[in-house]
Formats: sequence, structure tokens, C-alpha cells
Amino acid sequence: MAKDIIPIGDQTPSASPRKATKATKAKTARAIGRPTGKGRIGKELLIEKTAELLRTVPPEKLSLSVAARHAKVHLTLFKYYFQDRTRLLVDVARMLSKEIGDRVIEIEGANDAKSAPERLAIRIDAMVDFFLVNPFYHRLMVEIIDNETDPLATELINLWMGKTLEIYEGLIDAGVAEGTLRPIDPAFTFLAIMGLCEKILHAAKLVGRGGESPAQAAERYKAFVIDMILKGVGAEGVAGTQPARKVAAGS
Repeated sequence: MAKDIIPIGDQTPSASPRKATKATKAKTARAIGRPTGKGRIGKELLIEKTAELLRTVPPEKLSLSVAARHAKVHLTLFKYYFQDRTRLLVDVARMLSKEIGDRVIEIEGANDAKSAPERLAIRIDAMVDFFLVNPFYHRLMVEIIDNETDPLATELINLWMGKTLEIYEGLIDAGVAEGTLRPIDPAFTFLAIMGLCEKILHAAKLVGRGGESPAQAAERYKAFVIDMILKGVGAEGVAGTQPARKVAAGS
């Protein structure tokens, strides 16, 4: 403890008002700085709160102050953990990317998916559901891709695309080997699927005018995208087949 800060309960008549003021300022600064104690708010919770906010607010409108207001914490807490807006977006994107990846693995396990068309269909199914909850994920990733100055943003995109391409390369190679897929570009295949799945938001609004519920629209849209993709990338004679899929527990 600094010499000029007098602990509470140990103040003496000789303590000057100036010293007491310094003690108060020190305590105030600590209260809005690094969190301490059992009830402290950690970085993971702030990331989750920001991801929650990005379900209704596009990333270009997000700032540290907006995120802090939504999380109902002091702005300094966000500045302590993230320094700037880009670092916050990178951490949110990392969490969401892991979430969709884990979800696909879960569904593949529940379906005991083996063939390449089955795995592609599962990825489309999971991605449509993901975009229904996280409508601005694609825009979030695009913003990070466009950031060519922040090393953490570059690192995330390289890791994200590297792992994604590895998955799609393996999936397409397996499909070619089993005679169910054509030898197509894995990067373009992924980007096409992602772009189509993002459009569920517009599709649901358009067909909703005819009285169809969002859930019904989503199911029809999944079937449409799966059929279109498999017909486009499938080998002749097997294209367009849609394997039956189970729903993973908890969905």
C-alpha cells in the first residue's frame, strides 16, 4: 500500500484531507480497472454478451461503449480486456466460429455421417440454423477479413480459413474417392455454401408474407440449398440425393 494512503479504520487526527482524497481516488480507479474478487466479471462473459448483442446489431454499429452498455458494465472493463473494438470483434468471431464447428461435429456424430454428401448436407443444415440465431456472423467475418492492419485479425482469418479449407478439401477428396462428388474447388464450395445459408434471413421474411412460419421457411430453404449444392457438386448419377438426417440432442 502506498505511504500516502491511509487504510479505512486507521485514520488519525494527523491525516490530512489531501491524503484522504488521494486514497478515495485510488479506490475509485481500482473499482473501474482490472476486476477483483469472487464476483468479478471475466473476459468470457463480456465476449458472450457482445455476441448476444450482435444478434440484433450489425458489427459496423458496434463500439466498446455500446457493448459496455449492453453488458451493463463500466466501459473501462472492456478497454482493459480488449483495448479496442477490433480485438473485441476478433474474440467474438473466434467464439462463434468454434460454436458452429462444434455444432457440426455434434450433428455428424448423431447421424453417424459417413458419405461426403451426408456431411455436406449436415453442414448446410447446421449453418442455416446458426445464421437464424447469428444473422451478422458473415458480416463480422468480412469486416475482420478487410482489416489488414491488426495482426490478431489476420491471425484469426488465416486460422479460420486454414482449418475450414482443410475440412472441405478432405470432404471433397473423400467424395471423389467414393464417386459421390466431382473434384471441385474447396474454397469456392465453402464460400458458396456460406453465402447461400446467410440468405435464410431474407428468404424467411419474403415467404413469411404468405403466412409461412420462420421455422417452416427454414426447413424448406435447407432442402432447397442442399438440393442445389449437391446437384452442382455431385457426381453424375448421384447428384441431388438428400440423406435423412437426425437432429442432435439439445437442438
